[in-house]
Amino acid sequence: FRLCIRAKLPLNTKGVWPAHWMLPQNGLSDRCLDEGEMDITEMVDDGTVYNTYHWMSSWPGQSCANFDLFHSSVASSRRVPSYSSEFHEYAVERSMEQISFAIDGRVQGRFRAAEKGFHLSASPFFLILNTAIGGGWPGSPVAGETQMPVEHLIDWVRVVRGALPGSDGNDGVDSSTGGYAAHVVGQGFQVSREIRTH
Repeated sequence: FRLCIRAKLPLNTKGVWPAHWMLPQNGLSDRCLDEGEMDITEMVDDGTVYNTYHWMSSWPGQSCANFDLFHSSVASSRRVPSYSSEFHEYAVERSMEQISFAIDGRVQGRFRAAEKGFHLSASPFFLILNTAIGGGWPGSPVAGETQMPVEHLIDWVRVVRGALPGSDGNDGVDSSTGGYAAHVVGQGFQVSREIRTH
């Protein structure tokens, strides 16, 4: 699948932590990262957007093993100067073989499971769109430095799935662009659902 979020992020002053992320709907994601965590967008400083895939190297052999011993991650990043003044598209594309992150249709990181030593589960994932105030990574807000209130605008969220093998991919989507909008990377995708926020 591919999930794309068109968003305008809040002005990132001290202690502000906007994020778009996904967890598996497996009954365990509130306790451990056995089937992974996909951080599509995180920003804690000067407009650098971080994309990270976290996993437990103990899974699937062990469930909820020691985080400090088995946690691993791969990440990419890109500075987006106009993050708070313009909308940008933040995306994750995932199959059973690899995971990729893109900003405005340009791939930032592509990580193959076999090369990096992780397993990608078949569990469904759910999406979280939030802005945290404070936390371990950005630190606490500072009076006179942290600008409040903050605004995290979401224009839309789109979810697409890969075309089924043997299908022509024609469900009303322009097949000349790989079954999806031309500005998005990848081929063979069909629009399956769009959630508009206005």
